[in-house]
Amino acid sequence: MPGDIEWDEPTPAEKAMIDALIRYQYGVDPASVLPPGYSVSRSRKTGRVRYIGMGGAHLATIRASDGFLVPGEGLAAPLSENTEYRVTVEDDAAVYVGEGRTVFAKHVVNAGEPVRPGDEVVVTNSHGVPVALGRAVLPGRDMVLMKRGKAVKTRRGLYRRDGEK
Repeated sequence: MPGDIEWDEPTPAEKAMIDALIRYQYGVDPASVLPPGYSVSRSRKTGRVRYIGMGGAHLATIRASDGFLVPGEGLAAPLSENTEYRVTVEDDAAVYVGEGRTVFAKHVVNAGEPVRPGDEVVVTNSHGVPVALGRAVLPGRDMVLMKRGKAVKTRRGLYRRDGEK
């Protein structure tokens, strides 16, 4: 994400689009995930919303290729608390996943039933603490049953080995 982002207040149409996107992708009320008073940054070429942020901090990106929401670090905790689009891994594996490594099926303890391959998910440890964000490779119901293969391709690890953000 570029460092020189200009943040603006979203228009009513942009707010409606972002709300609809969150309801469609995660099946939750947008107010339970997004903080009130968030800002947006628009693409210079197209004028479409590209980033969602709060106080200059990145919350999410709207992917240009398909228009889907890719959550950032700021949305990890609200999404893990309010949606079923989360994957829980063993604490031993959570350390490595938090560094950005791939989630393998044999380490998955629990996964949301509605998760489908390609969905953006939050990976948590057994205590519900978000450790990574990524894209599901397997359906949620199969992640727990499978003993081999990739379950989630980690997009961003949220913790280093020393446990700090």
